[in-house]
Amino acid sequence: MNTEEIINSEQEYMLQTYARLPLAIVRGEGCTVYDPEGNAYLDGVAGIAVNLLGYHYQPVIDAVCEQAGELIHASNLYYTVPQVELAKKLVNRSGFSKVFFNNSGAEANEVALKMARFYGRRKYGNRYKFISLSRSFHGRTFMTLAVTAQEKFHHDLEPLASGVRYADLNDLASLCQVLDDEVCGIIVEPVQGEGGVYPAEKEFLEAVRALCDEKDLILIFDEVQCGMGRTGRFFAFETYGVKPDVITLAKGLGGGFPIGAIIVGEKIVSITKKGDQGSTFGGNPVCAKAAGVMVDAVSQPELLAMVRERGEYLKKELHLLRQEFPGVVTDFRGLGLMWGIDIPGKAKKCVELMLHQGILVNAANDDTIRLLPPLIIKESELALIMNGFRKVLPALKMPGIG
Repeated sequence: MNTEEIINSEQEYMLQTYARLPLAIVRGEGCTVYDPEGNAYLDGVAGIAVNLLGYHYQPVIDAVCEQAGELIHASNLYYTVPQVELAKKLVNRSGFSKVFFNNSGAEANEVALKMARFYGRRKYGNRYKFISLSRSFHGRTFMTLAVTAQEKFHHDLEPLASGVRYADLNDLASLCQVLDDEVCGIIVEPVQGEGGVYPAEKEFLEAVRALCDEKDLILIFDEVQCGMGRTGRFFAFETYGVKPDVITLAKGLGGGFPIGAIIVGEKIVSITKKGDQGSTFGGNPVCAKAAGVMVDAVSQPELLAMVRERGEYLKKELHLLRQEFPGVVTDFRGLGLMWGIDIPGKAKKCVELMLHQGILVNAANDDTIRLLPPLIIKESELALIMNGFRKVLPALKMPGIG
């Protein structure tokens, strides 16, 4: 099928929940994807922080093909080798105690919240509330929507799950105002993604950690998007030097295969009971095999150092971009290979114009472009993305564009 036929078939047969760009992707290589007509697009999105090692990464392909030839599925009624091997790698890499597997970031966060509530209920009896932070995004299940502090995701779904309080990111006083004796846990994205790429401040996370220690609360770091090397360290918590009680991973963990992980310390281990959580597909042998390859690859110091170097390059380039286009580019922020670029009211138009330049970027919202390229992206490819911005931003100066 050509692009037009694919788009028409999607509109005929699929529920229309996605505001897709008019691009069909049929294959990829490195940091480039191709449409049915053979047109190439440099990818600055990486499947929303999933394709960490680019497209057609041969070690994952080989591992998946080998595993599929042996065992595709067994369920968690039984033990499987790829699952326990992956768990061992994540425990050793994180310094935490245990792992639970499921299928996505939302599920991982849902389970993390359940575990925090188990802890609060089983140890204190009356603790059940959560605190989350402004602009956060934690998923689209009912509980993760409730802790997502963005009203646009709540429309027509009220009443949301109860027991959630919102505070402002990087404002400890705001958090303390909503803290009471019924709070069991605090959930934080060390670097917010869907909200527009807002990094937490180190001092804020240190203060939240100290508060959780003082009050015996469960601190959850949602690293679904900002983990797996995205900040230049394997885990985002390593970038800050602040260790939570629970980490959630997904997206890049499986290299394109659906898998989520909840990594927990001894506080959660101590209260967990048989039957507290289950998943038919969680830790599926094929997904776990792919994830094992990804963990090994992303753990390499050379790759992580390169992510930090590319991040410094982007920081300098974005500073120049703001100077060159004052009033159009108003701000930027990020870490490693995760950056937000503020183009108020015109971010989505910018995405469309970049597509015509053969470059894929993402609008986190109406005001912010989000850059999440593969971790293997070359400096020369980042330069092409920056030059793409320089070509399209002049058009956004024009009245009525956006």
